Amino acid sequence: MSLVIDPRETVLLVIDMQNAFCHPEGTLGMAGVPMEPLRATIPRVRRLVELCRAHGIPDIWTRQIHYERDRAREAHKVVPHTLRRPRIACQPGTWDAQIVDELRDLVRPETEVLEKHKFSAFYGTRLEPLLGVYGARLLVACGTTTNLCIDTTIRDAYMRDYDVVVAKDAVAGVDAEWHTAALDVWARYMAEVLTVDEIAQCIQPVPGRSAEGFAQSR
Repeated sequence: MSLVIDPRETVLLVIDMQNAFCHPEGTLGMAGVPMEPLRATIPRVRRLVELCRAHGIPDIWTRQIHYERDRAREAHKVVPHTLRRPRIACQPGTWDAQIVDELRDLVRPETEVLEKHKFSAFYGTRLEPLLGVYGARLLVACGTTTNLCIDTTIRDAYMRDYDVVVAKDAVAGVDAEWHTAALDVWARYMAEVLTVDEIAQCIQPVPGRSAEGFAQSR
């Protein structure tokens, strides 16, 4: 594998692994979206987080949050995506907005969790200055959903000249064809698209660097 991932300049983005998108009783499940592909990402996301932490690669998580009353939404003449579902997803303080149970123990007091109100993890968040703090030049992406939040974030990262690696078996979307098309476009134009196992092979160990040691040095 020709790609070398240097932990000293890499950050893992874990995007929107929330009940709304990963649980059968969440908003997407209620809308009739097949949940098996989305649920299948959960153990792979866990493995990727643990892998990155073992090499001292920091992880940043995002949570999508939408408000029941949103004047910007009300001003739309074209119906926005939040109104094309059975309910407004990921409202503050709701079960829908929480990280799925299977991953919640990975979100520790020191874990960076960014709230966002749009698809992209860059839009209106402190992600970019935080990446500067970490010295990140390469982003590894996983999470949900391939066709919207992952796609928009990857495009925004590429426009900002970050190198991007997508964990293709740790991302999923609401439609199999859209998912495959997104992977093909990323691989052709803006990212390396690899499995979690392939990403593990690309990481270059840095002697003395671990997740705990990195956290203490921040």
